[in-house]
Amino acid sequence: MSWVNLVEWLKIMVGSKRSEEVVDPNVKPKPSTRALKKALLTVLRCLDSDAEKRPKMGQVVRMLESEEYPIPREDRRK
Repeated sequence: MSWVNLVEWLKIMVGSKRSEEVVDPNVKPKPSTRALKKALLTVLRCLDSDAEKRPKMGQVVRMLESEEYPIPREDRRK
């Protein structure tokens, strides 16, 4: 049995511009490119190896609900 590190796999997929391949093909309707990009950028911020740089849950909600993305830097650590 081979183990896959999902965090590393996700980073590789996003880095190689294969983001749409990370979505389960059974998900209907398919997310828009913009929605997928917003979600993946948020996920990657949450996976930062430096815990101090990771957003708090309230910030995650604001990031996902925001029309302006990425969130301006001054709003990130509130």
